[in-house]
Amino acid sequence: MDAQTFLKKLDSIPDIPTLPTIVIKVNKLLQDYDTSIKTLSKIIEKDQSMVTKILRLVNSTFYGFKSRIRSIPHAVIVLGFNTIRNAVVSVSIIKTFSGKKTFEGFDITEFWKHSIGVAVTSRYLSEQTRLDSPDDCFVVGLLHDIGKVVLIQYFTALFCEVWKSVKEDGLSFYEAEKKLLPLNHAQIGGHLAKKWQFPVSLIDSITYHHAIRKSVANPNQLIIVHTADNIVNMCKVDSGITPVFSSIDPEAK
Repeated sequence: MDAQTFLKKLDSIPDIPTLPTIVIKVNKLLQDYDTSIKTLSKIIEKDQSMVTKILRLVNSTFYGFKSRIRSIPHAVIVLGFNTIRNAVVSVSIIKTFSGKKTFEGFDITEFWKHSIGVAVTSRYLSEQTRLDSPDDCFVVGLLHDIGKVVLIQYFTALFCEVWKSVKEDGLSFYEAEKKLLPLNHAQIGGHLAKKWQFPVSLIDSITYHHAIRKSVANPNQLIIVHTADNIVNMCKVDSGITPVFSSIDPEAK
């Protein structure tokens, strides 16, 4: 199967998750600079599950506000439109892809721990370097490996081949994919992000997070997420391995 055939098969799958209506509406509203806090808040407040998750997020130690935020309008005022949009996207994606098919040896909980680790590290690197929006980097970090979930859910036999090679040949998931598949998980994730009509910079950063390209829409964002992914991979608490960052692309150093 070549890359084009693979993408056609992917596009023909009827139950590939689409973005929830609320995300589409929020993205559309925020393309209009005249959108008011009241209008945006009303859209979000129609989904009480979303409201609960966003308020839990903004009141977490991640943001570190001293006083409690009790409403969506207050959250929008304090955090800003872009951060709220990214919070809506993050919460929706995790909800959409949680509980999907699992595979022996592949722990979906560990997958999300890694994704959140890369998201937080991306945000930190962005804050320290001031190269890009911390919140945008957080979202890309969270979604950078979403193609793996697509593989395990809809191309299980191919995923099994890759996973077997990871275990038996001692390869990284990305190296095994390059050997066995017409497209890797980064390219699959980027294709999905394009179908979701995400910004070009986010699509590029997901697609090329293993192989930096200078020609992308936002090279700084890509470098940050690529570096964060390598840091998290090399600094696993239970690995017992001294971090070696030779896997980081020279363009990112």
